[in-house]
Amino acid sequence: MFLTNLKYLTLILPIVSLSIFTGCVKNKSETVAEARITSINSNSSPEKPNIIINVKRQSGVCPQTVGIWTFMLPFEGGAEHTAVADIPINTRVVASGNKFVEYEAELRQSYKSCVGSAKSERPDVYNFQFRNGKVYFRLDLSKETLKTEITYKGIGGFRPYVRWIAGE
Repeated sequence: MFLTNLKYLTLILPIVSLSIFTGCVKNKSETVAEARITSINSNSSPEKPNIIINVKRQSGVCPQTVGIWTFMLPFEGGAEHTAVADIPINTRVVASGNKFVEYEAELRQSYKSCVGSAKSERPDVYNFQFRNGKVYFRLDLSKETLKTEITYKGIGGFRPYVRWIAGE
């Protein structure tokens, strides 16, 4: 049953992913030179992330919040999750495995001194670390009790883009 549902998801997910991707890159005035973390309010508009996480500052000048666009597509016995982190442009994958992926990006000049962190509460799989003039975004599924699998990890609209499945 899981594989049958997964087959149907492969037909629907490109359309859903494209609409999330379009929402992430809608602001065409953003250029590589304007890479930054922006403090955002929680608004259900596709231009704004739907998960806003407070940054816990340890030292330096840090952004107050960081955001993630998320989308969940439920199916019988589980759900497909898509997440796009609202972190600076020029992001790259620095580490990955079956249950985790970590991205790295330069912080804008005004936040280079930031040392801090941010972690999502629900689901508690998204983590941000600010240090050494960079931000690290990590999806970690190792503590999940359900069957989980990362189905895609890469860059979309110059931002970290990851899809994962959680099922019975």
